Amino acid sequence: MSTFLAADPNAPAPTSRQRTWLFAALRADDGLLPLGVPLRSLNLMRERGWLTSAPASDAEPLQARHELTPEGRFALLSVGKADALLSVLVSTEPGRIEKPVQQQILDSLIREGLACRLTRRGEQDGDQEQFTYITNLGRRLVALPEVDDTPAGDYLVAAFAAKGITVDVESDSAGDTRVVYRLGDVEARFFREVWNPGHYTYSARHPAWMHNMPWTALITYGADEAVEKHLPNGLGVEEESARMAAAFTAWLTDRDDAAFAAA
Repeated sequence: MSTFLAADPNAPAPTSRQRTWLFAALRADDGLLPLGVPLRSLNLMRERGWLTSAPASDAEPLQARHELTPEGRFALLSVGKADALLSVLVSTEPGRIEKPVQQQILDSLIREGLACRLTRRGEQDGDQEQFTYITNLGRRLVALPEVDDTPAGDYLVAAFAAKGITVDVESDSAGDTRVVYRLGDVEARFFREVWNPGHYTYSARHPAWMHNMPWTALITYGADEAVEKHLPNGLGVEEESARMAAAFTAWLTDRDDAAFAAA
């Protein structure tokens, strides 16, 4: 695979303070360097091509601002870090850094927020086996498209809250997570299947970008009545969550199982 090389491997590396400022610009949505950087340091980073002048804003037309350049991003990377981050382009599990990486490089990626460790349940739990994934900051650094890292269950909880309905995220004995509604004789469990190499898990906590299966609703009520619903996939987790909340709210009103399943 191709290697994401710095613009000039022989160019001086940023100092610790310069890296702090460059990372601040990388993290900023507008890519702007924070105010207050000493003029001497600004000029040096501009000379090395790491920064360029940004257009003046209407709010502060006289305030000089600087934005990160591609060369500035490259300066934050070593070849080893670049190879590790870009390895997700060919990994069998989307977003996962699967190739062998030196522990020192891996620790640095995680410390700088360019990678994170998640369990098979999509959570950061040090008591379970963890796997390494590129973060949105890491994607931004190597110019890969960013993804929605909001936990899927957060969207469904918010969609129900907008309908005035309270639900909770619960874990079962296997560690799978669901969004659960309970009131009177009704219990509804909402989850999404997530593929992990070798098996599926049922999840409400995996980041939205890791979900490629729709919401499923399992509702039990009365003595032994039950109904199941699967929503179409591909609309985006937020939109799918809004539709599921709307469909379930309508079912609560009239308890029409056939209409709910077909909606």
